[in-house]
Amino acid sequence: MQYSDYLAAYNSPEEGAEAAFFTEDLILKSPTATLQGRDKVMALLAEAHRRVKEELRPLHVLQEGNTIMSELDAAFVAHDDDPDNFFYHFKKGEARAWRFFCLYKLRDDKICEMHLAFWPDGWEIPAF
Repeated sequence: MQYSDYLAAYNSPEEGAEAAFFTEDLILKSPTATLQGRDKVMALLAEAHRRVKEELRPLHVLQEGNTIMSELDAAFVAHDDDPDNFFYHFKKGEARAWRFFCLYKLRDDKICEMHLAFWPDGWEIPAF
């Protein structure tokens, strides 16, 4: 799997395009939740993107065998007010970013595990 292809799908205007890169039994671990199953992860992402657009911007990517490690900025811009967003209580038009560290485990050239960590403080960015 090419990580750049995954990022292109994730950043695509076609919501859910990244699902093709996940195994059915995908495990997502974050500081706030653990989910198992591609459908559950995709439902979480769909809800997270209901009022904001997200774009992943890689800073550093390392891959060895079936492991990918990435430091990236997750940039968000609100197309509607989103007072219930996990990261920030967005107002329409606001744009902010958060730094993430992600560990991906691959099986059969697809992501079978994602371990996510993020810095707690975001910062304002230009809308995109």
